[in-house]
Amino acid sequence: MEIIYYLIGLPIIMGLLCLLLSNRARILIWGIALDVCLIMFGVILFLFAKKPTIPEGLFIWDNLTNLTLLGIGFFGFVVCVYSYKMIDECPGRYYGYLLITIGAAIGVVLSNNLILMSVYWGILAITLYLMINLGGPLAAYPAKKTFIIVGGTDSFLILGIAILWALTGSLNITDIRIEIDRWLAAASFLCLVSAAFAKAGAMPFHTWIPEISEKAPVSVMAFLPASLDKLLGIYLLARICLNLFIYHETMWFLLSLMGAITIVGAVFLALIQHNMKRLLAYHAVSQVGYMVVGIASGNPIGIAGGLFHMLNHAIYKCCLFLGAGSIEKTTGTSELENLGGLGRNLPLTFTCFLFASFAISGIPPFNGFFSKWMIYQGLVDSGKTGDQSWILWIVMAMIGSGLTLASFMKIIHSTFLGISSENLKTKDIREVHFTMLIPLLLLAGLCLFFGIFFISIPVLKFLLPIVPGIYPENMFNLNLPILLLVLGFVLGLFFYYTTIVMRKKRIVTPFIGGEKISSEMKLSGTGFYNQIRNTAFLNKMYDFSERKFTDIYEVLKSTVNYFTKGFMVAHTGIVGTYLTWMIFGILVFLYIYIRW
Repeated sequence: MEIIYYLIGLPIIMGLLCLLLSNRARILIWGIALDVCLIMFGVILFLFAKKPTIPEGLFIWDNLTNLTLLGIGFFGFVVCVYSYKMIDECPGRYYGYLLITIGAAIGVVLSNNLILMSVYWGILAITLYLMINLGGPLAAYPAKKTFIIVGGTDSFLILGIAILWALTGSLNITDIRIEIDRWLAAASFLCLVSAAFAKAGAMPFHTWIPEISEKAPVSVMAFLPASLDKLLGIYLLARICLNLFIYHETMWFLLSLMGAITIVGAVFLALIQHNMKRLLAYHAVSQVGYMVVGIASGNPIGIAGGLFHMLNHAIYKCCLFLGAGSIEKTTGTSELENLGGLGRNLPLTFTCFLFASFAISGIPPFNGFFSKWMIYQGLVDSGKTGDQSWILWIVMAMIGSGLTLASFMKIIHSTFLGISSENLKTKDIREVHFTMLIPLLLLAGLCLFFGIFFISIPVLKFLLPIVPGIYPENMFNLNLPILLLVLGFVLGLFFYYTTIVMRKKRIVTPFIGGEKISSEMKLSGTGFYNQIRNTAFLNKMYDFSERKFTDIYEVLKSTVNYFTKGFMVAHTGIVGTYLTWMIFGILVFLYIYIRW
């Protein structure tokens, strides 16, 4: 039992210590943070293998807790290593907030009492706001927007918990299991789901993620929206659907609908982005939809697929954001139109980015393919109960996968292939410091490792204990596909070596009628996708989005401002006017009282 207090308390206490230290002691602060993150990850890994039993009460420690804790410890350590050369300014605040975030996240996952969980959940909203603000003055507005969206849904979280207590008389997750058979239960369910959606970044609470993508430090993006917030948001959604509420057809249909809209809507917005970090941010939103659809399928294979995708997404999206940070650090820009031809200068970064791109696009044998396949299979199985809506969800999910691949063809071509931008001095560009490169290699390796060995490691070790109703041997046989993939890779290397490497080659400038190649002749990696923006139907959709009609924050802000202006007209400051309204109000109340 005492180990729980150490897991939560140690990072918070050491985070407060980092806040007190001078920024001139940057290496000392980083060393403290790294040691704490390493210790936390090691202890969590040991406890994962030991599977401790905790008496029910304030805390809970089950298989879902195990998986989520492992993700928190791992990504905290990876981002801390990467940040050594990335964070030069305000290291005390950065590492202090990072450690406090880790401690609060562990508190959320370990809390059985919903009030205690909401306290740690609120701390995470504060540290998220503070970490975004590390981006400087330009990050102030996105940080405020994030805090209002996430903090506002935190209020709904508390309201949902209050309704649950009124209905059941309990605040412990292990003691609550109710049917959605009355409007109060439905209201509680929707309140809790809104908090999970906002934290994970699902529509309609998603707009804070693209908003902060260009302003917040890239390591913050990799740690919070890309990995930790996804883990916590989907963790809460899993608790809601698996522990707190009994399956309800209408509510689970609503979850599937919002998940499918998130998949397609966000990926269409990602297609037209020209900034690398903003494009990745929209894909961070889109991928949440797969997790929601998987959990909402209501059957073991779909739920396991949603949880597996939660873990996979954190791995490859963290890799993609860290890769974008490395590119930005070496080139000084993240605008796709100002990049190009970096594959030769950054071969390791290119390889890691390529692996993560294959994973998010659902290409075998990378991990993203297998979690998506499990979600698809879960949707098909849900149709066996007579619900035919699974056809719509699986079509939208597959459209999302195809457009995701198109997006990453764009980003790979614009960044690593083609002709370098004239603004880039490619001869001065080289791989980043090894502390930034090692996390990339580790995450990219996991994308492949969790794909090839997805049955023996993720399914059997992580997912089967959480969702015991899945049968790995009945999923699909991968022996032949993997054999063909390996054979194709070997043959490709053979033909490359015999036709390119062994033959003498010379590099010459392309002949274009004797003219010199200029920047106008460069094949744009982004220009082709402008045609999508100009398509009749999609053009209206994009205009609708750019006018902020889909931004819940902007819609609510405009509504509040509209009514505020009306009250300002009536609020004249004249005492006589106020007395008139008061007398009129008293007369109305007297009339109602007499009639009643």
